[in-house]
Formats: sequence, C-alpha cells, structure tokens
Amino acid sequence: MNLPAHGANPRQLYEHLGIPIPETYVDFSVNTNPYVLPLSLWPKQADFCGWAMEYPDPDASLLVDLLARIEGIAPEQVLISNGASECIHLLGQLFSRKRIGIAEPTFSEYRRACEAHHCKIVSIVSNEESNWKYNLSELTTLLGDVDAFFLCHPNNPTGTVMTEEDLYALLVAAEKAETFVVIDEAFYHFWIDGFTALQWVNDFSHLIVLRSLTKIHHLAGARIGYMAANKEVIAQVKALQPPWSVSRLAQQLALHFLPMNEFVAQTKRMIASERERITTILSEYGYYVSPSVVNFYLLRLPNRSTEALLYHLLQKGIVPRHTMNFRGLDGHYLRLAVKTKEENDQLLHVLRRWAQ
Repeated sequence: MNLPAHGANPRQLYEHLGIPIPETYVDFSVNTNPYVLPLSLWPKQADFCGWAMEYPDPDASLLVDLLARIEGIAPEQVLISNGASECIHLLGQLFSRKRIGIAEPTFSEYRRACEAHHCKIVSIVSNEESNWKYNLSELTTLLGDVDAFFLCHPNNPTGTVMTEEDLYALLVAAEKAETFVVIDEAFYHFWIDGFTALQWVNDFSHLIVLRSLTKIHHLAGARIGYMAANKEVIAQVKALQPPWSVSRLAQQLALHFLPMNEFVAQTKRMIASERERITTILSEYGYYVSPSVVNFYLLRLPNRSTEALLYHLLQKGIVPRHTMNFRGLDGHYLRLAVKTKEENDQLLHVLRRWAQ
C-alpha cells in the first residue's frame, strides 16, 4: 500500500486510499501543539512583510545567542536549522558510508537520510511486549559496532522514554566506544517533568542533541530547529549547511515565541491531563494505548483489523497516522495526536462505537 511517508497531509491520504474527502475532518496525524496563541500575541502584519523581504542572517546570531543562554552552553555549540529534519540530513552527510545504529520503531527520516549517503544501517527494535523499552546491555553492545547511533527521545511514534539513569549509562558507553549518539528531542517540550540530554552536552564529546521549535510553537510551516553539540561537531556540520537555509521569517518567529515560557508550561499541563483522560477511557473501551509521555500515542484494538479501523476513522472525518512505514509496527497500530478536549471527544465517540 503506497501511503504518504509522514502525517499532516490528509488530502493526500484520502486520495491514495480512494476515500471521498469529507466536508470537515480532524487531523489526528499531525503532532504539533493543538493550542494556538491568539492572533493578538503574534507579530504584526508589517513585521511579517519586512521579514519576508529581507535576507536572513546566515549565522542566525541573535537566535543562537538566545538559545545558548537558555541552555547554558556556548554559542559555538549551537547550530540553527531548517527544522530538525535538516539536522538529520546534514548528519547523514557527515556520517556518509559509516555504520549507523537506529533504535526502532522510530522517525523514518534517520534511516532515509543515512541510506541516501550510503551508510550501513544496524537497528535494534523494541515492541509492545517489552513496553517499548530497549535492553541496555544490547544497546551497549550495538554501540561498539557502529560509528553513530540515533535515538528519538521521547520516541516518535510510541511517545515513550528511557529512564534518566539508563540514558546516562548509554552515553557513558558511547563515549568509551567513541560512538556518536544523536538524541532527537523534537517532542521534549511536551513532556511534563521531563529531563533533557542537553544537560550533559559538555560532559560527552560524542553527544549530539536535536531540537524542534516547530512542534510546541505551532510553526511547522516556518521550519525552525537546532542542534547542540561540542564546537568541533557544530563546525563540521555547519560547513555542510547551505547558505541562508533558515529564513529571516523563521528566525524572527523563534525569537518572538521562545520567551513565552508560561505558554509552554500550560501546554504541557493540558496535554498531560488530556492524555491521561483519553488513555483511561480508551483502556475501558478495550484498546491498547502505548505509555506515552507526550502529545501522541499508539493505539490498536486487540483481535480487530487496524487497517479496517484506519478506513473507518477516515470515513468518519478522523485522520489518524498510519504506521506502515515504521519498522517493527508494519501497520498494526495507529498513531493519534492528543488534541483539544472537543476534538478528543469526537475521536472517543467514534472509537467507542467501533469497539462495541
């Protein structure tokens, strides 16, 4: 089945499956912040016009300095990018023809970027039976066999995390093996009371942390993210980055939204509350829900066809994310975003009737 490789493209999904597009639908395949700031808190139209007409700062200096202050690292340890996805593809180029480890099931762009640069991929796969956890000794063994290792944390699409102790132990093992560990924290901002690997970026010379600013601030169209690592790694990656890859519009929007800490804190609280509520209800209906800590989760109904559920939801105007291209999932689950209460209630209504 030839389906779109990513979510957030409902019309293409309907067309691929040959399902008539409803007049209205709710896109649960997109995992950006469902809570949008009022227009009064956005920049003015004149600002947008000015930013669109000017060349961007190729070094994004103001944004680099702000992020360095926020994270407590040197500006030379930060690289601004056209979304975290640009960092992934630049790293694929940096690690060209190397042996790459990937913790799967996970975001498909790690594999895609590395295969494009002729890397040899070695994966370790978790599953529902292991509660989506990886055996630390197996991870440590893998680190000795590869040049770099990609870990999405919190993981997309399961929403799960490692313990802080296990992640630190992983980094210790990687440093000993001289293996780079790329930790993608694209969804870190949705994790209430979570911890970040950025706290250790000065302790481990082989640690690379990726962040997205598009998810939490609802700036997916602007494309803005960043990488944090030691100065030598940042310099090497920056040398591969095309000039002006991050627009002035994206840089200015990030500068505008980054100081809004209360908005992020409030989002975390609301997402956590809604996730707990819908997880409890779905479990009562008989569904399996992955133990997510962020704004999405995996779902399946035991002894029922997930493909049939996909079609049913689409016909009802609910757009889930298929998992056909997640290695180890193979379409047996759907990924659904945690959205507003009203939207989640629409989903719960349809899923309740399906489970009866």
